[in-house]
Amino acid sequence: MEFNFLKIVLSLLTISIVVMGCLINNVEKHLPVFFVQTFRFGKFAYRGSPSQLIVEVPKSWFRHFYVFASVFTTLFLVLMCGIYFLSWELPHWLVILLDLLASSNRRAHVSPVSSLLALSLLTVQAWHRFYETWFVCVYSDTKMNVIHYIVGFVHYIGSVMAIVAESPGFIDNKGLPTIFQLKEITLGNIYGTLLFLWALYHQNRAAVLLANLRKDRKGSIVTLEHRVPHGDWFELVSSPHNLAEILMYLALTFILLGSNTWPFVFLWVLSNQVETALLTHWWYKSKFKDYPATRKAVIPYVL
Repeated sequence: MEFNFLKIVLSLLTISIVVMGCLINNVEKHLPVFFVQTFRFGKFAYRGSPSQLIVEVPKSWFRHFYVFASVFTTLFLVLMCGIYFLSWELPHWLVILLDLLASSNRRAHVSPVSSLLALSLLTVQAWHRFYETWFVCVYSDTKMNVIHYIVGFVHYIGSVMAIVAESPGFIDNKGLPTIFQLKEITLGNIYGTLLFLWALYHQNRAAVLLANLRKDRKGSIVTLEHRVPHGDWFELVSSPHNLAEILMYLALTFILLGSNTWPFVFLWVLSNQVETALLTHWWYKSKFKDYPATRKAVIPYVL
């Protein structure tokens, strides 16, 4: 019997977000404080008497995700390049780890080109977010549950492992060398890359616009208050950074078409980003009475 731990964990995360989100969105006032405080964080955090069972950390600790993610993705990208171009041997301990995470019956469902391209783009995104969170974003003094903090690390570990577990050259450390051929580039690779880079650009624009709301013309931080953002995708949705994140992982799904595990990563990201965007949208509407009525939460003209 195949036991894919990655699929199980990602499925549980997705189900948890969907179930808890539905409860928060519809019957929040009837829920225990512990439940609500566990789910809400940042600007839409729970404002009542806090539960003593909850451990919170500064929201600015989001930065730690990307310190880890940038190093973790880069290490695996170097390993993949070594296997594909320098005939490196896959470490035996990694074969055992991947077998434990994605079953010993795993197969290479995507080409070396698709695997390398997807991991390269994920690495670019990690370093891009590292730069944004350390040198662009201006965080307020809000907090988040320690569970959110832990899940951030789980996400990047799971995403990288979901790619390499079904990549040629990562199934075992024996057999013929992996053949990397540019002729294997597909339309999905091309369209996926263009979509990814387009979304990455707009995610950066959103981060800059949000940061500028708290800075003066010289770039000095003058306030930590929340204000209504305008410009670029903010004219369409309240959370363009969440929309961009969804599009980037959708792009990786196109590139990794055929993978059995990666779609579970995408569904987790989709559910998480949509729920976060909805809570953000409703918070903006309750906070600012003149908030643009035509602006949607995360999907332009739809949601």
